[in-house]
Amino acid sequence: MKADIPNIGKNIRFLRRARNWTLIDLARKIRIREGPLGRIELGKNAPSAQVIYSLSQALNVSTEVLFANDVHHIELKSKDTDSSSNFITIHPEPDKIPKQLLAATHDIVTAFHALEDICNVPKHAYLPLSVPFKPDYQGMENLASSIRKYFGIYDGVVFDYFELFENFGLRVIIFQFPRDSKDLDSFSVYEPVYHNAFFFLNSKNNPEKQLFSLSFELGALLISNQSRLQKTDLFETLDNKKESENLRPINAKRAAGRFAATFLMPEAAVRASVSQLGVAQDGWSWGLLLRIKHRFGVSAQAFLYRLHELDLISTRLRDQFDTRIKKFYDSTGFQEPDSTRRCLTPNGRFFDLLLTAQNIKEAKQEIIQIKQLGKRLKILRE
Repeated sequence: MKADIPNIGKNIRFLRRARNWTLIDLARKIRIREGPLGRIELGKNAPSAQVIYSLSQALNVSTEVLFANDVHHIELKSKDTDSSSNFITIHPEPDKIPKQLLAATHDIVTAFHALEDICNVPKHAYLPLSVPFKPDYQGMENLASSIRKYFGIYDGVVFDYFELFENFGLRVIIFQFPRDSKDLDSFSVYEPVYHNAFFFLNSKNNPEKQLFSLSFELGALLISNQSRLQKTDLFETLDNKKESENLRPINAKRAAGRFAATFLMPEAAVRASVSQLGVAQDGWSWGLLLRIKHRFGVSAQAFLYRLHELDLISTRLRDQFDTRIKKFYDSTGFQEPDSTRRCLTPNGRFFDLLLTAQNIKEAKQEIIQIKQLGKRLKILRE
């Protein structure tokens, strides 16, 4: 039993914070004083059999979960569609999450919850994460437009999307994914209790890829939440006919991709940029294409495809530039032509919360552990 004391304490604290409960809240639910429960969470005291049973009932988990070495596997891989679920993995599917990534995700979620608790800040997002939409390509463009309005950016060009998301309470974490997840670009988790989410981005990717992944995950989250509310896969109910000769039958993944593209490159903004320059369909040069794509912070290929979708570039030039871009990607390992000009602020909210929490003496030991985690996962700036 002694070997399990620190483990059960950490699990209780993780499960408690995941439900947005204070130490007093949980103590009242299991009818013991705050002090003894606090010592159990710190691993100083062992809980009695009655307390373990009461904890399992209050937290709605089995007693095995309280002693588990990998409670994060159980919590973060929740397949429940009930609104009482504490974590819902959005992308990829729960069973496809590599073990090392899941463990790192658990540690980050735990640390972030701890910092929010220590700093006594709200954990909910200031952005609606459940918005009705029509499940087709035009519906995704309309959804992207609606979300930009909620952000207050409309058709404007945004310099730092990381900062924008974090200003609305969303949690964006950029770190190097473990080896078993090297081919994964992003990963997201939704927390219904806070109506908030964590967006995890792989730091091995360039800023353009990270921005697209972040927007893709937001689209996937909005799609998932509406599907959960309506208790169906919105795209499986379609007859799956093409909307036009240029579009493939839509599914959830393609829908999230369309959301991301139109979120980052709103039609009005792209048309305005082209119109101001007076560029004809056959008037694009390689240098001009790269210069304008930097304005939107997207990859050269994504911007090229968007221009073609909006009929702003000829098919001849599209094919010519597409071939050149693909050759460049193949020869450089997917670096961006003309390098990257975006200066983004990674992990800004995490770092700001940590700086604030450092001034709170009672949290000294927990801050040391969070710093160690940040250095291990290379989340913190040197």
